[in-house]
Amino acid sequence: MILSGNAYSETKFSKIKKALKEDRYGLAIPENFHSLNSPKAKNPVSVSDFAIIGKKSIRFESNHGECGFESNWSDCENDRERTELYYKTKSPKKEIWYRFYIYLPKDYNSVAPAKMSLIQFSIVDPFAVLVMFNQTHAGLTFNRHFAVHGDPNENAYIVLKPNEELFGSWTEIIFNSNWHPDPVKGFMKVWIDGKLKVDFKGRSYGKGKKFSLRYGLYSSYLKNYRLTQVKEIHPQRIIYFDGVKAEKTCNKLLNKEICQSLTSQTVSKYINFMHGGNNKKLYDKDLSIIDPSSFR
Repeated sequence: MILSGNAYSETKFSKIKKALKEDRYGLAIPENFHSLNSPKAKNPVSVSDFAIIGKKSIRFESNHGECGFESNWSDCENDRERTELYYKTKSPKKEIWYRFYIYLPKDYNSVAPAKMSLIQFSIVDPFAVLVMFNQTHAGLTFNRHFAVHGDPNENAYIVLKPNEELFGSWTEIIFNSNWHPDPVKGFMKVWIDGKLKVDFKGRSYGKGKKFSLRYGLYSSYLKNYRLTQVKEIHPQRIIYFDGVKAEKTCNKLLNKEICQSLTSQTVSKYINFMHGGNNKKLYDKDLSIIDPSSFR
């Protein structure tokens, strides 16, 4: 199956939402296209027949120069390009379970060391990033921005899946969190393809703030790509999302047997990627081990 280079006609948001709803999205109710998606992009978000759950997935495409702007912010002036879906805001202090399937083609064009966010949870007002799932030189990473102030691992990039395994195969991401300002009650857990990769316990949220989910392709600090790769044009980037769903409990998201398997696991170690904007490729020195007891 050819995963790129297909001709897509412009897709309305109603068609995107219908495809997502067919996968029984639960509490993950999409709001709209991100307002900063480029008005010049022909069809940055579309419905694809390439799927792992049901019959349809959501295809995102980002190309050089496709950047948007609002009255108080411009991606174009801040070296960014994006194509994302934006989700309804939610209140904190409640446990929630998310599932995503993502597919980056075998020939995916990485723009590392520029930052590439695939999934992002953020505080709405004032805006602040909570968590990002990124594609980096090291692969798929989990980046926790907003936690306990003074935590040495607060901005660590935890490697979830290396690029040689990430590109060309579907990846299941299960994310479980209790967004809570109380360090005793707050937590975040991430499973990749059924294996526990992150088990963070601690303050995970700002008091009284609502948060939002957005996902797709969001490139920032693109000058790092241009300088390190000695290229002026950003390559085409494509990703597929499927089976996006959220529920209050694991059993409702998945099933009892799978949930028992997930929740019985522990993390033996974390691999931290020292993200640097000047690195042309991945170097061994950029990877280090974090003991699970200190990741909290």
